[in-house]
Amino acid sequence: MRDRFSTHTQLELSRRDLFKGALGVAAVAATAGMAEPADAAVSTTVRAYGVTTAQLTDWSVMQKSLGITMNYTGSNNDVGVYMQAVMQSGLGNSEDIFIFEGGTQNILGPHGVYLPIDVHQKELTLWSRTPDEWKHSAVVMGADGKQWGTPVIGNADSFGYIASKIGVNPNGQDDVSWGMLLDSDKTRGRAAFDQTWNYSLPSAALYLKATGKAKIDNPADPTAAEARAVVDFLVARKKAGQFRTLENSFEQQVQLLTNREVDIINCWEPAAREANKKLGPNTVCYAYTVEGYYKWGHGAYVASQAAGRGNLDNIYKVLNYFMDGEYRAYQARDRGYAGPNMDLGVSYAQAHNWSADEIAELKATQVKVDRKFQKPFVSTTTPSHADAIEDEWQRFLNA
Repeated sequence: MRDRFSTHTQLELSRRDLFKGALGVAAVAATAGMAEPADAAVSTTVRAYGVTTAQLTDWSVMQKSLGITMNYTGSNNDVGVYMQAVMQSGLGNSEDIFIFEGGTQNILGPHGVYLPIDVHQKELTLWSRTPDEWKHSAVVMGADGKQWGTPVIGNADSFGYIASKIGVNPNGQDDVSWGMLLDSDKTRGRAAFDQTWNYSLPSAALYLKATGKAKIDNPADPTAAEARAVVDFLVARKKAGQFRTLENSFEQQVQLLTNREVDIINCWEPAAREANKKLGPNTVCYAYTVEGYYKWGHGAYVASQAAGRGNLDNIYKVLNYFMDGEYRAYQARDRGYAGPNMDLGVSYAQAHNWSADEIAELKATQVKVDRKFQKPFVSTTTPSHADAIEDEWQRFLNA
């Protein structure tokens, strides 16, 4: 039985089937301009479909700033489910913006699902001042060299841990090895591992590469043989009792930490933040690591059909908003996520009389991300050998 949380489950649409589906959507996009009368009123609502982490907790903030209402439909972080929904359901006929991790643009962009970004569009006023590492990253640039998306948010994921339980400095500032999660007697039976392979296997690959325990070129895109070596290691650790449980949701991450069922877990940073709301400040640290991070970013991509709806100016206003201070400040405050132009987030908070503690936290978020982004690796949702990786991962799940 395929792991329903993994990429390959839905990519058994396969690249051939994905291309076929994308071409069908492209055909719809080609006629989209005829679907709406030329004199139709321009909508002040922008519709988006994508990962829930990109959402503001309250979109009325943006509405007050831009005069644009956001209608956001959330999806989970399963790339196969996402691409199937976008293509087979023809979501471009109703949605203006898609938001997802990098990788999809290399399939959906060239096959007509995404509209190339016009970096000179008049509403994209922050493009020139946005750092290249965000606007030209593999999240939004295609392998074909085209600009398929604009940056939204990003982070460098690692693991949450209770310092007092694993014997490290409780200030959370020391680098901790991934080996503490994967390969330590200190945490054996008290560790939780995410059962989604595209979140867990690359991190284990990074650890094995950094320690010389396996020869791996790119942890984010391992070959079949490299994936086999990683799973051999993980199967051995699973049989040794390293993992108390395999978890598969944000809610479960928070629960495992707050119930003190585990001492360490590879998780999203907001899970550690949520746990600390119940356990007390700094009870759970979110790791700086020795080896590196699961670095990810979300890009915003414009549906091809939007070209015929007459509301591109409003769509680009929203794309620009994702790079501006208000969105940056609220995402950093509420989720701990960073993104392009973090300095504008600090300026926004200062101009709107946020508390000194909130402003200091925004500044700390920028320092944190700058520190983490100096180390490898960058994730991808569409590795070259997804089939083989999935087959190996099933071996780990079944062990």
